[in-house]
Amino acid sequence: MTPSKMDHKDLQRRLKEDELSLFLEESREKLEYLWTTYGRKIGLAAAFVAIAVAAMYFWRVRSAADYESAQLLYGNATAWIEQNQYDLALQELDKLLKEHPRSPVAALGYVLRGDLRARMGDYTNAMNDYIAALPKLPKGEAIQSRITIALIQTYRSLGRTDDALRELESLEKTVKSPSMKNQIAYLKGGVYEDKNDPAKALECYKSVPMESEWYSLALERVRWLEAEAVGAINS
Repeated sequence: MTPSKMDHKDLQRRLKEDELSLFLEESREKLEYLWTTYGRKIGLAAAFVAIAVAAMYFWRVRSAADYESAQLLYGNATAWIEQNQYDLALQELDKLLKEHPRSPVAALGYVLRGDLRARMGDYTNAMNDYIAALPKLPKGEAIQSRITIALIQTYRSLGRTDDALRELESLEKTVKSPSMKNQIAYLKGGVYEDKNDPAKALECYKSVPMESEWYSLALERVRWLEAEAVGAINS
């Protein structure tokens, strides 16, 4: 069968097999040369080095294969989600996290599974996925903040308002982005509403500046809470 007619995966497998055969053949020839030229002692030392190099080679090949497999499972999950086949998507993500827990793709798998579970109303397991994802993700403000806010929203859905407020206050101390600070102020207002504390909620909403993209949402909540307060007085 010509390469053009081969299945793509079969071609990749054969190329890797050829690469491995070439690597082993070259290693054997080099060891034989060292043994005959420099003697047993240096030959043995070279053999140990060759074993270490071979181990690194196998690790690299295995790591690449694991990464490709993890990517495929993640891609399958997103495809199922687009078709609203959530149970099938969960099966792919469960397999990804079980078989490739140390893959760089695993962090994204936890996030996607958390998002999916939150969408399905399974807030406890969504919370656990976000908690598992956070230490595995890159240490950039944007992605860490996004997952922390997702975690905060699951706390709110579970009625864990104290945990939600604690996370928001902790996040507020670390972020530098004005947009993120305004989002946090808006979310804190929502948590105080959850806690039935309209005075603190209004304080948070009113702290959002007019130029912020969160201003219109905050203003809507201010008007609602103030109208409720007026209605309570009149009644």
